[in-house]
Amino acid sequence: MKLKIDPQRTAVLLLDVQKDLVDITPGLKQNRVIENMASVLKAARRRKLPVIHITASVRADFLDLPKDNPLWDGLRKKRQLIIGTQGAAIDPRVKPLKNELVLNKTCVDPFLTTNLGQALQNADANTIILMGLWTNYVVEATARHASDMGYRVFLVREACASNTVENHEFALNNILPTICYVVSAKDVLAALK
Repeated sequence: MKLKIDPQRTAVLLLDVQKDLVDITPGLKQNRVIENMASVLKAARRRKLPVIHITASVRADFLDLPKDNPLWDGLRKKRQLIIGTQGAAIDPRVKPLKNELVLNKTCVDPFLTTNLGQALQNADANTIILMGLWTNYVVEATARHASDMGYRVFLVREACASNTVENHEFALNNILPTICYVVSAKDVLAALK
C-alpha cells in the first residue's frame, strides 16, 4: 500500500512505552518493536510532524485509577507505573524531545483523562499515526476513539506489541483492520521521506 501522508495535517502518537510495560511485554527485542518506533519517530521529526507521547502513570495511593477493575488491580498489586518512579519513565530509545507534548492518562483511553483532543486540534491534525504498548488496550482504544471522531488512523504494525503474542496478533489481524489502516513501518517511512 502506497501511503499518502500530509505532514501538515498528521500527528504521531507514541502510547505507553514505559519501563514497567517494556519489561513485561513479550517479543519486543526479537521483533525490534522499540527500534521500529524510534525509526518512525526520527522520520516524523525530520518532517516536523507533531509528536505526542502518552503515558499511563498514577499516584502511589492509586486513588486516581478506576476501582474494581482487573487490569488496574494487577497494577496495584505490583506497584507499577507510579508517577515519578523509574518504571513510569518513557523508554530512553523513544524519549520525548523538549518541544514534544507528554500527556499522562489514568485509564486505557487517552482521550478520556488527558487533553489529547485539544492537542490534536491545536496541531490541526486530521491523520494520526499510532505506535505503542499494548496493542489490544491503549492502541486499540485510541484507534477506536480517533476513528469515531473522524480521524484517519494509521497503525504501524511492527511498532506495537501486547501483553501476550496471542492478544497482539488477534487485535492486529481481526479487530484493528476494521477500525483503522494497519500499515508497515516500511510504508510509513517511505511516505515520510
